[in-house]
Amino acid sequence: MNKELLAKHLPPYLLDFASKFTIPEEFLQKYADLVVLVLESKSIADEKEKQSWFDLYPLMNEEQISKLREILTKEKEKLAEIEAKYQEKQEQIKQKYEKVFSSPEYQKQQQALKTAETASKQQEEQEADALLSQI
Repeated sequence: MNKELLAKHLPPYLLDFASKFTIPEEFLQKYADLVVLVLESKSIADEKEKQSWFDLYPLMNEEQISKLREILTKEKEKLAEIEAKYQEKQEQIKQKYEKVFSSPEYQKQQQALKTAETASKQQEEQEADALLSQI
């Protein structure tokens, strides 16, 4: 595939990936947006499958091309929506736990545990020393 033609019609982040495929020039020139959608599609994950869509282009009519664009656009929108919800939920969880772990009460509990642990270690060491002195 001609790299100059790819660079003219596709965003820079897709150039290396797009160069792996044989994309009909007419398809790239007329439907660069659709080429981007196919390249970015999560549902068309396999490179062979992506290539098969590029190979099918000459056999497709305008209605089929339009339908493919509609499906891939809807997929992209839904994935963005899911990602936004995921990010929002992740932020809520992060804030919840930051609040819990940074609270003075939590800090006091952590300090109490450390103090108890230190005391326990000292007691164990004293008991071990006492046992050794008996031997």
